[in-house]
Amino acid sequence: MLRKLLEDVGLNSNEAEVYLACLKLGTQDIATLSKETKLTPFDVSVILTHLLDRGFVSKFSRGRDFFTPEQPAVLVKILENGKLKLETSISNLKKHIGNFEDYMNPSFTKPEIALYEGPEGIVAAYEDTLTSKTEILAFASIDDTETILPEYVSKYYKRRKAAKIPIKAIFPDTKMARARWKKDAEELRESRLLPKSLLNIEIEINVYDDKIAYFSIPEKLAIIVKSKLISASMRDMFGLCWKMAETYGAKQAYKPRARKARSK
Repeated sequence: MLRKLLEDVGLNSNEAEVYLACLKLGTQDIATLSKETKLTPFDVSVILTHLLDRGFVSKFSRGRDFFTPEQPAVLVKILENGKLKLETSISNLKKHIGNFEDYMNPSFTKPEIALYEGPEGIVAAYEDTLTSKTEILAFASIDDTETILPEYVSKYYKRRKAAKIPIKAIFPDTKMARARWKKDAEELRESRLLPKSLLNIEIEINVYDDKIAYFSIPEKLAIIVKSKLISASMRDMFGLCWKMAETYGAKQAYKPRARKARSK
């Protein structure tokens, strides 16, 4: 029972055994305690070092080291003081959790995933993008979004602009996408086009803060993933596509006229 009580306050079975041997025999050296506990002298030496650090025993030397157990009432005081220190340390740790999260390697954090279904769910996911503190980067199929959610989308553009959240968007080159592209300035957006042969998507992807929102409007489904590592990778992918779209736009702006055949 005594060993179990000691284990309940943090000692392992061997530490409890050595302390009880000290308590039973009084001040003793390592060899005597080794014989009593049937543990090797090396193991007893290591255990006594741990008990000494915790204040469970004291030590003095007379040619060799001798160890004296602290009284059980003293152990209670030591444990109570340790509890107060631990509670203070836990409180301080809670106050600085944010510092640890900033220091943490993002590859070791577990992504958070939220699933939204139905028209109301899609709207809820779009509403989350309006909390963004960073510029939104988007791959989007304008044709699907504006066809299925026309009333909400038009209001969304205005509310995003009012919240001063800029957006960069890459659209498959369609008639509707070009119409939206012409409204970039009034909707606080910079958009570029890619031919459908390169970007033939029927979903929308928004990258903002440390989140990625995936919208499948035809399926009435949205998924938001919160991950620093994944969002950083998606930003890099967007940057590559953005440069490709710039090249495509330059080619569209310059289309040489076909030469007329000379009459003979």
